[in-house]
Amino acid sequence: MKVALRFVLFVLAALFVTAAIAIVLIVKLVLAPAPGEWSQRVKAGPIGFDVGVPTVLRLATASWFAPQLTGHSFDTRFGTLRFGWSQANLLELDCAPCSVAVPALGDKPVQVERLLLTVRRDVDSMFGTVRAIPLGATSSELRGRWSGRLTQKNLQLSADIEDAPIGQWYQLLVPALPELARARIGGTASVHGQLSLPEGSYSLQPRLAKFTVDGLGAEGLIEARASSCGAPARLASDAWLTRGTVAALDPDFFQHAGYQPTGLARSGGAGNASASAIASAGAKPEKVSAARSAAGPAPQGTLDEQMVRLLLPPIPQPEAQRLRDLLYAAELDRTPGKARLLQAYLDMAPWGGQLCGAESAARRYFKRSARSLEPAQAIWMATLLREPDTLLEKWRAEGQIDKPRARHVAEAVREISAGQRVALLRSVANARFAPPPAP
Repeated sequence: MKVALRFVLFVLAALFVTAAIAIVLIVKLVLAPAPGEWSQRVKAGPIGFDVGVPTVLRLATASWFAPQLTGHSFDTRFGTLRFGWSQANLLELDCAPCSVAVPALGDKPVQVERLLLTVRRDVDSMFGTVRAIPLGATSSELRGRWSGRLTQKNLQLSADIEDAPIGQWYQLLVPALPELARARIGGTASVHGQLSLPEGSYSLQPRLAKFTVDGLGAEGLIEARASSCGAPARLASDAWLTRGTVAALDPDFFQHAGYQPTGLARSGGAGNASASAIASAGAKPEKVSAARSAAGPAPQGTLDEQMVRLLLPPIPQPEAQRLRDLLYAAELDRTPGKARLLQAYLDMAPWGGQLCGAESAARRYFKRSARSLEPAQAIWMATLLREPDTLLEKWRAEGQIDKPRARHVAEAVREISAGQRVALLRSVANARFAPPPAP
């Protein structure tokens, strides 16, 4: 009896092992990537093999297979993912709770109470909806739609998230930001995003409407630092240095509300988007380099945002700092307003060599007050603001600053006559000022 029982158990075990191996081999064969196909390494116990990701996605979204996933779940690094199948023949993915680490936003992961996705595939086109319920939210949620195009090599995704309160976005992205405890944030934001897998390149285009901020005390910060760089210059909005500064740093300063909608866009992942666009158009590497040089240094944000960076210490996470700066910039633009903000910026701006304030810089570089600067001298000083230490060293070493950049600044000065512009460009082209001695 015992011998027979052991024999039966041995046969059952052998059958189980054989079946398991057969299943793994079948799965490996069915899901094996084709030559050049996007693949991913997976492990089934001690066995590891590559699978074609597009093949897996097509199988998981097939109407004859997807219903079989209902009720199943598995753990991911984002959270536990559960599968469902709706009456509308949509695959449902439910991640609750769900989180993703974004170091640029801080040490705390971006978390939601629940993330719900629906998926439908039509040949190689994919589409569906997305719903995200923030932590602690009782009735509000983020909603949107997404679509994608699947090929053997990649998956191109596009999504549009509907308007939601801007304060809700902040609570989702940077919940630990101290300013959220006292900021009164108005307005709504929507987001258009694109993602390419497996490259990981992405772009985000937020759209803000009626964005307002109160309660941060931004005006008080300015007044507390008003005299930190010496005597104020008290420059009017039509002073040459004022005009040159706006032209050099933020030509649309008097038109925007403290931020530029185009400046909110983000891209990342596999290379620089603008450089890639130039290269994909067939430009040679030397022409790409020349295009970058002609464009000047990378944008530094609006004057409002640059003012915030003069007032507040930096924080380690770059995207968290951008979101913080945006709050203060929106408040600064309204209170104390553009005229006072511009005066305060000029009185606190860095001009190279640990020198700050327009009045101090004008007296050191040109031995005159900021009010009495000649137009070319004002453009010279305004040009320094983009890269003050670098251009100051260039001035000392070569007797010149960045002449093409200075001409660009002169051309960007607004509300002057044609005759004034001709005279300004001529004086800037012929300018050669003695460099200040090194300290």
